[in-house]
Amino acid sequence: MNFFRDGNGSLCVEWEQAFGHRKRAWIQRKADPDMDWAKTPDRRYLNVVRVKDDGNPGGNPTDFPVWCELEDRQILESFVLAVSSITGLKMKS
Repeated sequence: MNFFRDGNGSLCVEWEQAFGHRKRAWIQRKADPDMDWAKTPDRRYLNVVRVKDDGNPGGNPTDFPVWCELEDRQILESFVLAVSSITGLKMKS
């Protein structure tokens, strides 16, 4: 797992899902309350998307409303580990 901040200042994580194909997840805070479709407590959403060969996000991200009080890094790390466990991916150390 590689953690970094994107151009918007959001904490991101990238990891290899399989055979060099990478995924990216980040925590987004919706500045506009009208864009907070799930009416979350602090307008946080977990977004996930594939990473193209050029290193940029590819396609449309899927967003999940965040209802818990975990810190952003804890959410991202838990998400990657859960998805990897479910899909059988062995994480590199």
